[in-house]
Amino acid sequence: MRQLEERAIPCVREDADIKEVIAMVIRFPHARVVYVDDEERKLRGAITIGSLLRHLFPYHYEAKIHPHGMLRGITAEKAAQIMDSGNVKASPDEEVDLVLERMANTGVKEMAVVDGEGRILGDITAVDLLKYYRY
Repeated sequence: MRQLEERAIPCVREDADIKEVIAMVIRFPHARVVYVDDEERKLRGAITIGSLLRHLFPYHYEAKIHPHGMLRGITAEKAAQIMDSGNVKASPDEEVDLVLERMANTGVKEMAVVDGEGRILGDITAVDLLKYYRY
């Protein structure tokens, strides 16, 4: 965490509408995730670019969408309704190897870094880990 430069993090509130989520993706075109937080900046969930695309264009993903999720996808209007709340996260004092292992085991390419209270401090990406490896 100490080696990461300060950067803005793509976050929206739980009650943000889908247009706000899209605006955040456009504002951070290289991010793969938009984090969902509450009024205390506590991590509540994450919306991947893939899940946003499946929500907006379900007809292109019909074979990959489970019927149970179709109704949710059709009626979802807020970030909280499409976010994944099974958060993969890191703490600022974790060893790089542990973070890398968690990324490898879950398939995520970036994750929020949170404090002991669950507040978002930043994020760490696979590219950050490659920069670390370089040193």
